[in-house]
Amino acid sequence: METYFRLQPTYSNRLMGDDNESYRNRQKVPCPITEEHLDGDRRNGLMSLKVAHSRHDELMIWGWIESYVVHQKLLAEYEAQGFTGYRTKPATVCFRDGFISTEYREFIVTGWAGVAAPESGIRVERSCPACHWKHYSPISNYDKLIDWNQWSGEDFFMVWPMPRFILVTERVAALLRKHKSRAFQLVKLGNENPLVVNSGFSVARLSNFLPEDLANKYGKHLDLE
Repeated sequence: METYFRLQPTYSNRLMGDDNESYRNRQKVPCPITEEHLDGDRRNGLMSLKVAHSRHDELMIWGWIESYVVHQKLLAEYEAQGFTGYRTKPATVCFRDGFISTEYREFIVTGWAGVAAPESGIRVERSCPACHWKHYSPISNYDKLIDWNQWSGEDFFMVWPMPRFILVTERVAALLRKHKSRAFQLVKLGNENPLVVNSGFSVARLSNFLPEDLANKYGKHLDLE
């Protein structure tokens, strides 16, 4: 069993970024039988953020809606440490003083810890017969969330059906703690907002969150791709 943490923003209004503009440009795959949910829904184009400060070297900047970007100097540390389980894409950040930086990269978690173990309490409650959409029950046992036999062994990873939860190994956490940044926090799972986790998890295609090659690799045999 690996010691791991959830990496998340501190939800500071000043530090968070407005990603509405890039979020609107999306590729959507409708469900064949209902408009209540989508089968496919992922952003086209590059991540673009606007922030209310002028700290051009902030380590991480999180969007209110989705995703986050990481400064190149922190990515260089990741590479030096040999961290795995991520890919990056170009991104732009517009600061309060008007400066537009291209020194940030959108950070995409690609590590995989499989489907939540049944002992976690997570199970399929509703499933669309025509597309990949499913609603899963809330988690009741965080200690049993991950079946480590399914883990890809990478430093950044996700577990299904919680793809927005960015999970990191202890060695990633150790490096990030040294920076003492207010842009992020490392938490143990189990301290989430009850209004969020008690409602369960609704997700559709794995390829809404992972690059398509990895969605096929990890999800095809599970009918999640």
